[in-house]
Amino acid sequence: MGQLSIANLIILLAILAGALISAQGVVNGRLTTYLGGPLQAALISFTVGWVALLAMNIAFGNKLPSPDILGSAPWWIWLGGLVGAVAVTLAAFAIPRIGVAAYISALIAGQLAAALFYDHFGAFGQTVREITPLRLVGILLMGAGVYLIRRF
Repeated sequence: MGQLSIANLIILLAILAGALISAQGVVNGRLTTYLGGPLQAALISFTVGWVALLAMNIAFGNKLPSPDILGSAPWWIWLGGLVGAVAVTLAAFAIPRIGVAAYISALIAGQLAAALFYDHFGAFGQTVREITPLRLVGILLMGAGVYLIRRF
C-alpha cells in the first residue's frame, strides 16, 4: 500500500474508533444504572478491557517489557491509563444526563482544541505542526457545533 492508502485506512479506522467510543459511552452509561455509579461501571469496563488486552497479547506472543525499559521512560507515560479512567467514568456519568451527541461533540471539541496545541508545541515528543488561522476557524466551528447540538 502507498502512503496515501495507509493514511486513508487510518482515517477510516479512526472514524470506526469514534463510533465505538460513542457506543462505549452509551453502554457504560447503561451499566451505571445497574451497578449504582459511574466509578463501578468504569471499573468493570476497564477490567473487561484488561482481560481482552491480556488475551490479545498472549495470542500474539507479546512479552511484557522489562522493568529497566519501563524505568527509563518519562514519568508522563503513565498518564494514559489515568486519563482513560477519567474519560470512561465521565462518559458513564454524563451521557445519561446530557445525551450521546452533546457529550461526544464536547469531547471532540476539547480533543481537537488540545490536539492543535499539542501539535503546535510538539508536546510529548510529537512532530511540530503549527497552528494556522484555518485550524483555529475549525475550532470555532466545533464550538458552534457543540452549542447547536446541545441547544437543539
